[in-house]
Amino acid sequence: MAPNHHDLEQIRQQIVLANIQELIQKMTHRCFNACIVLPGLELRSSERDCLSNCMDRFLDSVQVVSRQYFRRRRRQQQLRMASSASATASASASASSAPTDERGK
Repeated sequence: MAPNHHDLEQIRQQIVLANIQELIQKMTHRCFNACIVLPGLELRSSERDCLSNCMDRFLDSVQVVSRQYFRRRRRQQQLRMASSASATASASASASSAPTDERGK
């Protein structure tokens, strides 16, 4: 039985959630390692500032990469569509110019 629209939407949402969780985990790990020299009960102000800057830079870089990825993907889809339309037009032109019976030769 093929999945319906609701099932597909639910799967899509689960994938988005998993991607967000992975992003947060990577950001936490990276920024903690970069900013926390000696873990203690409280963060020092320099550690808070470092974490804030690290997280901002990490999210900015994710945005840049995502935008570029989707632009490239959209461009590839447009090229494929243009190529497909061109091939269809060529096939139609060839079919319309071909003789249909012996008298057309």
